[in-house]
Amino acid sequence: MMNTVVGILLLITYVAFAIYAAKGGNLMIGFFVMAVLWAGLGAIAGVTVWSSTAEGVIDINNGIFEQGPELWGSTAAIIIFGSWFGRILVDTGIARTLIRTAVEWGGDKPALTCILLSIVTSLIFTSAYGAGSVVAIGVIIFPILLSLGISTHLASASFLMSVGAGLYLNNGWLKQVGALIPEFDITIPTWKTYGFIAFGIQMLAVILMILVSSRGTAKKHAWAAKSDQGEKKVGALALLTPVIPVCLSVFLNFKPITAILVAVLWALVFTGNLKNMKDIGDMVQKTFHDGVTDVALVFAFLFFLQMFLRSAKVCAPLLAPIIQPVLPSNLLILFVIFGLFSVMALFRGPLTVWGAGAATLAMFQAIGGVFTPMILFPLFMVPATTINGSICPTQSWCLWAIGYTKTDLKQYFKTCLPYALVAALVLEMVAYFMFV
Repeated sequence: MMNTVVGILLLITYVAFAIYAAKGGNLMIGFFVMAVLWAGLGAIAGVTVWSSTAEGVIDINNGIFEQGPELWGSTAAIIIFGSWFGRILVDTGIARTLIRTAVEWGGDKPALTCILLSIVTSLIFTSAYGAGSVVAIGVIIFPILLSLGISTHLASASFLMSVGAGLYLNNGWLKQVGALIPEFDITIPTWKTYGFIAFGIQMLAVILMILVSSRGTAKKHAWAAKSDQGEKKVGALALLTPVIPVCLSVFLNFKPITAILVAVLWALVFTGNLKNMKDIGDMVQKTFHDGVTDVALVFAFLFFLQMFLRSAKVCAPLLAPIIQPVLPSNLLILFVIFGLFSVMALFRGPLTVWGAGAATLAMFQAIGGVFTPMILFPLFMVPATTINGSICPTQSWCLWAIGYTKTDLKQYFKTCLPYALVAALVLEMVAYFMFV
């Protein structure tokens, strides 16, 4: 009887947290409070440990509040190096040259230029990571798009969905999600293949959105032609830098940090930044500092999130008997539901692991059975990436882009939401046939 009462209290606090997250509450504080509450409720019911082959035994004292943040070490390192790499692309001039080249190829065709810039953006964010990198690229791209007559809502939507497409291949993002489901191996060939498919499907959605939404756009003179005069243009070999980490990781099985280091060295060599040791030191030090600063708050968020997830695992035996009877046992139905209702990943809702969906994931993990890591990773990855990471105003880089372009939120959602939701549904269906 006690276990049932505590289980119901856990669900009540989950619903309260979902409402709190959807209303824009501070998630760092929210996750910490939930970790304390769930650990306490578990202790009241006499459930104080959880065991798995991947993580060993988790207890309240050591496993939740100590190991939760500690075990993010490798993930944190990859995120830092990804953020640093983004700063390298900007400070060496590689990003600006890629963008200017896309503008030159697009000529006086606004839609074509917007598509080319979206492709460049998506390629950059297969390796670069963090809000700082998004801002650094965005402040170059947005003036170009707006000067071409692209509307603010289309400029914001195409840029952000392109960033999101790159995340399907981005080691920093993958490790971040993977740390929530540690039993899933993101290096398996099936996931690598799916990552490329997801990248392609989301970019197809971006291109269709641009073609439909840019009809009738007036032609204007390209901004880059005048503003970049006198600025050094890097060579063709340097422009390969953004895709080097992904290629090395996927095709040659390089570890993420090793792949980034190779790409950084490549960038420095082919942009002429290896001539003077002092200049090398200054650039590496500045870009690394900026990269760490860009993701500092991300770490705080993730540390508290991990505390909550581990407290939820301790409470697994209390949740499973209550939730299991109401969940669909047919996995096809489950993937369809996640695709059709992926809009619930917006505003930190119950289908994104970066919000109330963290508790949803924990409850699926508590039930186990058919809900294996091989199922849960793609199931939750799609709404967390295509919806929350690509268009949600509560995502830091999305909020910045919408504010920077002064985009009307209603017009923004009318432009991007239909394409993002269709892409999410298609990706869930592809995931079902690849992982089930």
